[in-house]
Amino acid sequence: MSKEKLLFCGQTDMGRQRTNNEDAFVVDQLDENTVLAIVIDGVGGYEGGEVAAAIAQKEIPAYMKKYNRGERLELLKQAVVSANNAIVERRQADAERANMSCVLTSALIDRERKVVDMVHVGDTRMYQFRHGELKKLSHDHSLIGYREEVGDLSEEEAMHHPQRNVISRDVGSELHEVEDRDFLESEEFPLLPNSIFLFCSDGLTDLITSKQMVGILELPDSLETKAQMLIDAANEAGGKDNVTVVLVEYQAEEVAESLATKPIEEQSLENESKEVVPVTPERKKRCHKKWIVAMIVIIALLSGACAVWFIWTRLGQKEMVEPEEQMMGEPDITNIANPITDQMGLDTAGIKSIIKQYSNAFIENDFETISQLYAPQVRKY
Repeated sequence: MSKEKLLFCGQTDMGRQRTNNEDAFVVDQLDENTVLAIVIDGVGGYEGGEVAAAIAQKEIPAYMKKYNRGERLELLKQAVVSANNAIVERRQADAERANMSCVLTSALIDRERKVVDMVHVGDTRMYQFRHGELKKLSHDHSLIGYREEVGDLSEEEAMHHPQRNVISRDVGSELHEVEDRDFLESEEFPLLPNSIFLFCSDGLTDLITSKQMVGILELPDSLETKAQMLIDAANEAGGKDNVTVVLVEYQAEEVAESLATKPIEEQSLENESKEVVPVTPERKKRCHKKWIVAMIVIIALLSGACAVWFIWTRLGQKEMVEPEEQMMGEPDITNIANPITDQMGLDTAGIKSIIKQYSNAFIENDFETISQLYAPQVRKY
């Protein structure tokens, strides 16, 4: 049994050009196998973004802990919708924060089910870092983010585009339900051994490249050190926005990885290396012995049934049968024994002799001989 661990940490920083922090995060262990991770970036003036982010930060974990039974991805979607509607209610009651909302990326990392459930709205991001490769799992809900993903803009061009932060979706602008189109992005991913999941606000991705992120994530330092290094790199690049980083690491032995997640070439090599048990003459002999025993038992049962029928008939018709009719000759022993023994390449003499003795005993009504022959011969074969 391989040892598994879920390690996690989260940090947020105001940056070098802001006077308040509208970012927030959650990283919490819901149970012994599941970690909830959320990065939230508030939107709106007059501290509205900070309030919206705080509502989502409180509402989503509370919902997940209150309603902890059911399909996990569906529950997480419901929790985000609950946070969305709570923000809408608050902004309707507070004229100064009538434009507040937020964007967020949330996920449940479940080591028991070996899955990661993600629910995402806006331009915060979720990455997976594994074996030196950084893979973006979420999709930016913005025109510039889309153009970057399809290759119309390079990463550097997108980072410096003036409309970089114009988003097409947010949490809190209007009431929603789980089934609403063009609101929630949700996805389920396999939880692979030795993965690090990075959740971050755009204060990180607007200022440092994916190559810089890889350079930090591949270091042999603790998660806390890596998170701080990422934030420091963003601040050194200008720190023009709040920056938030959450890291979740799943540590497990590579042998715990299922065949479904391995390359086909690796599966082929494993299949070729499996030991094949040869079919030896000894194994064939044991198999033949089993067939012999089975066939002898069948012959004995059939012979017994014939004897009962034969004796019953003779008792019922004893006075009507002439002496010469009682000696009807021996049965064709070869027709019984040869199809069994000759097919297996065995000596038929013993079996033919036993069948002949049984037949003579039946004809002569010699029940004592039948009794003497039956038990030892069955045990013998």
